[in-house]
Amino acid sequence: MSVLNFLNRPLKVLIDSRLFICRYQSQRLLDLLNKKAAIENEYNDELETLPLGNTIEWNKKLKSYRMRNQEKNALKLFEVGIRKHQFQPDYITYISMLEICKDIKDVDSGQYIHRIINKSSVRDNSRLQLVLMEMYMKCGDVDGAREMFDSLKHRTVVEYNAVMTAYNTHQNPQGAIDLFYEMQQTDKTKPNNVSFMLFFQACIKLQLFEKGKALHEELKQKTSNYIKNKELSNQIVAMYIASGDYSIAEEYFNQIKEPSVANYVGLMKYYNQLKNWEQTIQLYDKMKLQRRSQPDVSIYLTVLTAIKEMKNIEAAKQVEQDLIKQNLWQNHAEIQNILGEILRNI
Repeated sequence: MSVLNFLNRPLKVLIDSRLFICRYQSQRLLDLLNKKAAIENEYNDELETLPLGNTIEWNKKLKSYRMRNQEKNALKLFEVGIRKHQFQPDYITYISMLEICKDIKDVDSGQYIHRIINKSSVRDNSRLQLVLMEMYMKCGDVDGAREMFDSLKHRTVVEYNAVMTAYNTHQNPQGAIDLFYEMQQTDKTKPNNVSFMLFFQACIKLQLFEKGKALHEELKQKTSNYIKNKELSNQIVAMYIASGDYSIAEEYFNQIKEPSVANYVGLMKYYNQLKNWEQTIQLYDKMKLQRRSQPDVSIYLTVLTAIKEMKNIEAAKQVEQDLIKQNLWQNHAEIQNILGEILRNI
């Protein structure tokens, strides 16, 4: 066992990059400790067959690993080639390696490749910067993605939407709202339907319903075409349901060709609260007529609650048949219990 391998474990436990004044130096040390002698031995034969100065042949070999779903092997070969054999990656190499990091969500390797890119002649390539941003987002490093976003010279609504999505996904909805306004004020970029949808999502998470309603009013004044967008209109309905404005939610719900399952559940639960059991069942029947909106467990539990209160045996038997078709009858104990209780007591 080498001295480096012997020290690897205890040093890694003790080292924390936050303790170093220079983050880059601490990361370099951690990178060094992460090197495995086994990698060099494992790929020694592979490296011997590759022309060291032929980047095209290296790229072919790295691509072949990815095509065989051996992403880790590709990353190891890339790292050993850089460190021991003066391999000179090109634009295509970096794109391929970053895509691998995205696929397997390996942010550590992505950061390592990013540092190499920063020392290369292609560091300012706009396509590479976008892929780096995507890699950080896919790996859950929102701060890293935002740093790449801020470094972009030309930002479109696509890049703004990507970062807003990352903020909403990783529990920073305020960041999404701030970026929505920044998009228009800083870059004079016009939001699209995806931007609006992400804004409404953030408002729901933060319960900033007045902001959401204000944007909806703005959309209504500018155009009526927004309601034709299924995802956006469903998000608007979801906002009104979350805010408790059920009358407005119903109005727009009835205008949507394909309401979402979540909005069906929201309104059905509202009808159950009002003890309007018949309305819940009618909504369930309406949903069954739509091919793309299939009832899920939450729908069945909600409609069965209404059926139980109404003591409607015909509706219960119909739901039972629907459950058997979807194979949910045998796979969900709560559904079994409530349906069994209905059929036994009626």
